[in-house]
Amino acid sequence: MDAAIGVFSEKGIEKATVEEIAARADVGKGTIYNYFETKEEIVVAFMVELESKVQRQVGRLTGSSGNLASILTSLLRHQFRLKEQHHEFVRVLLAQMYTRGKEFFPWVVAMQKVIDPPLERLFSELQQRGAVRKDVNIPDLIVIFKMMHLGLTSTWVLEGPPWRETNRLMKEQMRLLSEGLEARQ
Repeated sequence: MDAAIGVFSEKGIEKATVEEIAARADVGKGTIYNYFETKEEIVVAFMVELESKVQRQVGRLTGSSGNLASILTSLLRHQFRLKEQHHEFVRVLLAQMYTRGKEFFPWVVAMQKVIDPPLERLFSELQQRGAVRKDVNIPDLIVIFKMMHLGLTSTWVLEGPPWRETNRLMKEQMRLLSEGLEARQ
């Protein structure tokens, strides 16, 4: 998978070949096909693995005593730190999502199956704790949060290191979102 991500980062997903991936991994082409039917499956497997690491952080944040804005900002910062070494690949992935939307959609759905349950648990527990208003629909909140995250990821990809503007915008977006979600006294 690491070899594939390297090739995708350099050539893009469409132009990369299984032969190039196999050569980079120092395995036969058939070995790649033993694990993955398509190049897109490699992308999904990589993103699912990365998201699984992020979502473990969700579990830790669920019990956090911080305020809502700091919890959500901490989650996003953790995710961006994990992705820093793969900045170029994330850029390629977003380009694929935007340009091959319909074709890429099944892979996005597969990633959502990993992303959504921990977010549902996080927001539900924050709601039970009183950090999120009771009248907020959790499935809608998850979609809104992911949309904000996608926008921040696009900014992150375009800005590049050291991501000062992305960090500023992330903190401000989470502050504003939290103000709208917090229980009113």
